[in-house]
Amino acid sequence: MTAYDFVTLDVFTDKKFAGNQLAAVMDARGLSTEQMQTITREFNLSETTFVLPPENPDNTARVRIFTLGYEMPFAGHPTVGTAIAVARARGLKGKVRLELNTGVFPVEVDASEEGGFAEFENPNLPAETGAAPGIEDIAAALSLPADAILQGAKAPRLCGAGVDYLYVCAPLEAVRRATPNTAAWAALGLEDVVGVYLYAEGGEAADADYHARMFAPDAGIMEDPATGSAAAGFPGQIVRSQTVPDGVHRWVIEQGFEMGRPSRIRASVAVEGGAVQSVRIGGDAVFMQKGQIFI
Repeated sequence: MTAYDFVTLDVFTDKKFAGNQLAAVMDARGLSTEQMQTITREFNLSETTFVLPPENPDNTARVRIFTLGYEMPFAGHPTVGTAIAVARARGLKGKVRLELNTGVFPVEVDASEEGGFAEFENPNLPAETGAAPGIEDIAAALSLPADAILQGAKAPRLCGAGVDYLYVCAPLEAVRRATPNTAAWAALGLEDVVGVYLYAEGGEAADADYHARMFAPDAGIMEDPATGSAAAGFPGQIVRSQTVPDGVHRWVIEQGFEMGRPSRIRASVAVEGGAVQSVRIGGDAVFMQKGQIFI
């Protein structure tokens, strides 16, 4: 029997029992892919990470990310939370470099015993990646009337920045009352897409730019409290939905309110000539547990 140390964090929040939960196995050497998937299901959180030695010694660590259903190429709250966990465990300050399945992610970290703040730059710029499903199918999958889904410039799009999402804009009240309809979900044809990112302009907090929810039944996540990878691809939808002036734009994206786990994601987006030049996603995290899992 081998013991593996782990910590858990609440991510994209500075308050305990909010945000998105993460388990991080701090030294996953010796574990197979199948064991990592099994351990993820044992923790039963939306995602679990496994820290390994980097393939390139210039980097800090290699990180593998699993949902309950499968391994993720990249995910946001695991990147933020794992960077903070690694920095605290190793006494690191400033920038760490994490090798994920979609590239090397530089992460600025300010970690403490209680938690910290981390902001990563995504090496994958957001892009439109395919044709969106029909409005009627989207509305049925979200248990909404078709006229609640905005069309025109703000029509639904498939976009991604390392992993793909279906971005859907609706009025705030419609976003609040949406419920995934699993019987209608298959009609969306989202086999290579993580889930649906439903959003509205504004939000509960006075400084919120957007209010979002993310549904991913195929990944074993009926609803996610905070989705940093979707926030990283979100600018690909916004620059196609409206005119975004050149410069750096800083957005607060709130999520998780309907689940009782409010989250705040900070996005810093550089735009030039209507095109996204860089995306940085940041947020707070707090440590919740530490222990060992026996294999």
